[in-house]
Amino acid sequence: MRVTCTSCESAVDHCHGTLIVHAGRMPECTDPGCTAFCHARHTFIVDCFDIAGGCACATETPTRRQA
Repeated sequence: MRVTCTSCESAVDHCHGTLIVHAGRMPECTDPGCTAFCHARHTFIVDCFDIAGGCACATETPTRRQA
């Protein structure tokens, strides 16, 4: 059974990657083809401090965003 993406089928602008927000609010996406790092295009958004194995930013003083 093939799983389809409803956003792809309805031509909604979106990304299948995860948006990672680094220190200083610098965004990065796990999808190498992604060039638009806005939150609205991404279903999954994480702070780099929450990534398993850590991030180079984790050596800096973390400034967590308030939800």
